[in-house]
Amino acid sequence: MVTNDETKVIKQFCGLFGLIEDRIIVSETEEMITVVIDVPESEAGRFIGRFAATLDAMQLLLSMMLNRDQVEHRHVVVDVAGYRSRRLETLKGMVDRVQREVAAAGSPRALPPLSASERREIHLMFKDNGKFTTFSQGEGPDRRVFIAPRT
Repeated sequence: MVTNDETKVIKQFCGLFGLIEDRIIVSETEEMITVVIDVPESEAGRFIGRFAATLDAMQLLLSMMLNRDQVEHRHVVVDVAGYRSRRLETLKGMVDRVQREVAAAGSPRALPPLSASERREIHLMFKDNGKFTTFSQGEGPDRRVFIAPRT
C-alpha cells in the first residue's frame, strides 16, 4: 500500500514542476505504483519532453525515491495526459506490423530504438505468446527489441 509518506514524496516531487496536488492521482496494484498527472494536453508537452525523455526521467527519479530502503521493488509508472496509453496503442500497431513480417519471413525483425520502459512493455506483450518471442540487442540509445519466431 502507498503510505502517506510516499504520497507526500510524490506530491512534493511533482510540486517541483509547478504541479498542484489536485492534479496528481496516485494508485497502486500489488507490484506497481501509478502516478497520473492530470494536465491539459496543451501543457503536457513540457512534462513529456522529446521522445518522452522528461517523463521517463521523472519516472526513474520517483522510482528511485520510492524504492530506496525497500525490500520489495515496486515498478513506478508516471503518465501525463494519457500519453502512456496513446503511446502503447502506437507500439501495438508497430508490433502487429513487425509480427506479420516475422511470420512471413520466418526470421527475426527489429523494432526501431525505444526507451527502456517501451522495450519492457513489448517484452511483456510476448511473455505468454506461443508463436513469437522477443529479445533485446545493442547498447545505449541503439538498443533494439527483436521479434522472432519461437522455436
